[in-house]
Amino acid sequence: MYKLAIFDFDGTLVDSAPGIVDVMRQCVDEYELPNTVLEEWRVLIGVPLMRQMEIVFPESPEEYWLEVATRYREIYDAKTIELCPLFPGLTKMLDALQEAEIKISIATSKRRPLVEVVLKHHDLMKYFDLLVGAQDVSNHKPHPESVHITLDRLNVLPVDAVVIGDSTYDLDMARNAGVDAIGVTTGVHSEVILSKSEPKHIVAGLEDVLKIILNGRNGKLTH
Repeated sequence: MYKLAIFDFDGTLVDSAPGIVDVMRQCVDEYELPNTVLEEWRVLIGVPLMRQMEIVFPESPEEYWLEVATRYREIYDAKTIELCPLFPGLTKMLDALQEAEIKISIATSKRRPLVEVVLKHHDLMKYFDLLVGAQDVSNHKPHPESVHITLDRLNVLPVDAVVIGDSTYDLDMARNAGVDAIGVTTGVHSEVILSKSEPKHIVAGLEDVLKIILNGRNGKLTH
């Protein structure tokens, strides 16, 4: 059995991908950008916002990146809780992990205060031993810094931890940190895309995630 479960936030614990894409779509419409921009942008969920700007608008000046990012944040921040509904079974899974005395943390590219707003609204802060957000690291996913910080602060060895995420950025972060990974197909990356990062498991939702964590490395839910 693992001793630590490190969860991504968007698309993993909360079903926020549709809402995030809607905010992106509103920005695309307001700036009269082609739909191809939205298609390129949506697959970057999980990457820090300013890095998204660099990738989506490589020919544009930094001032433009900041302008679009600021507008995105204005729209998103006004309805953060609404855009982050919990996935079914989340509280049940957290209860089970806590009962099994497994440490639980979050490693996200989202700004930490936004995550805290959602967790506090749903009375979920009590489950998490640590929350590492965008401003807590110098190197973002897929760099392993978030995992390294978590392992160090919670005094857990890499072999005893597992990362759970819905994107290749999460799974590559785990691999770069020498930690097992479970991919979930609840975000914007398909099973085919997730499989390229070679996680130990790929599953459809939190119920299967729980079974694997409790069974440890010998879980039978390999896809």
